[in-house]
Amino acid sequence: MACDVVVPPRIQIQEYGEALPFSTEGLDLHALDNANKRWRRELGLAGDPIRVEDLGSGFVRLRAEAVTGVLRVGNIDVQIAPKFLSTVEESWQAVLWRILTVVEGGHVEDSLTAAEQLNSQSMPDLLADMFLRSYTKGAARGLPRGYQSEKMSGSVLRGSIDISRLGEWIARPWEVQYTADFLTDDTPLARLLRWSAQCLAATVTAPGRARALREITAGLAHVSMHPPHLIDAQRISLGIQHQALEPARIVGLLLLDGAGIHHASGEHALSGFLWNSDVIYEKYTFWLCQRAASQHGSRVDKRRINFGDVISGAGSRLVMEPDVVFRDDKGTPVAVIDSKYKRLGNRPKSPDTYQVLSAAHVLGCQRISLAYPVAQDREPTIWRISSALGGRDIELTVLPLNLMSLAQPYGPQRLIDTIGAWLKRPLFS
Repeated sequence: MACDVVVPPRIQIQEYGEALPFSTEGLDLHALDNANKRWRRELGLAGDPIRVEDLGSGFVRLRAEAVTGVLRVGNIDVQIAPKFLSTVEESWQAVLWRILTVVEGGHVEDSLTAAEQLNSQSMPDLLADMFLRSYTKGAARGLPRGYQSEKMSGSVLRGSIDISRLGEWIARPWEVQYTADFLTDDTPLARLLRWSAQCLAATVTAPGRARALREITAGLAHVSMHPPHLIDAQRISLGIQHQALEPARIVGLLLLDGAGIHHASGEHALSGFLWNSDVIYEKYTFWLCQRAASQHGSRVDKRRINFGDVISGAGSRLVMEPDVVFRDDKGTPVAVIDSKYKRLGNRPKSPDTYQVLSAAHVLGCQRISLAYPVAQDREPTIWRISSALGGRDIELTVLPLNLMSLAQPYGPQRLIDTIGAWLKRPLFS
């Protein structure tokens, strides 16, 4: 008879949600404190990502701020749901999963994960499932190899003369100092895959996945255990014959970008994957706007805009950087969206309104919007703003984006259609 799977205890909290009490039994507070310090430094946060309040009598109160993801503290998984997703249903993990795979630069097909288990798996298990399927298929032909330069010396020239060591050649003229290229398996991709498998093996809940990941790590034992820098990993390009490894590469990028810290050696006590929630939301909103713009014959960009010439005194031109600017086929700005990672009330905050109104005046756009994440369907709210300076009226729309719709097969297209409907809606109608 098959043995029962032992799943580590889970603590689930929501970013910026109510602080919840938990027993300290099995919760290594020292490890949690160390993790807080490292994540705060590496992600550039203003405070600890997980606030801990000691209640006494063996209980603490935990609250997450500015991050989403999962953190392994001892034998306990601390799962942090972003504030824009509902934790009432388990599908929030699948929704976050789909958002993460998009913002890392490649939309991954749902078929690469086990659809029937998608909603119930933890984030590391989702990443591991995708990684294993991709690696199993892509590594069947072997991993791509690359050339590496090495400084050598000898009586026969086997590469190009190394002019930086001419002094050694003069001292020992019977030895030629040269640089040679040789084919190696120790490539940035291989290092990324080994590191990813090792990190995932320490955090997945399913023993079978952990075993398969450890086998991959052992199979890549000849490769350096240190992952490439995130920038180098982003530059990895796969040939046509190795495209099946692309999902595994995306998982590696997710882990590198989300981890930030170097994972602890040994028991991987601090293993986990955290992301800045506001950055994720801003990137995903831009992706949605790109798709909506392409369907309506326009394009989007995000660039710094200089405005305001200095006419007196010391200073430089003023600067703004709207999140999304829609431009027509001639490059003329036609609409502006600012993504706001905030809770939506009856009306937007004054500073947010001022910001997007400034962009409208500088760019000459009458159509502007503030896009807020929500967990339930909500109708847009539209304001007509008149100018007392004789300018054209401006239409301001608060655009709620129900990201929980991503739990459905056509969820992304539904959000794209929401933005598209805003774009083509007649002004002031």
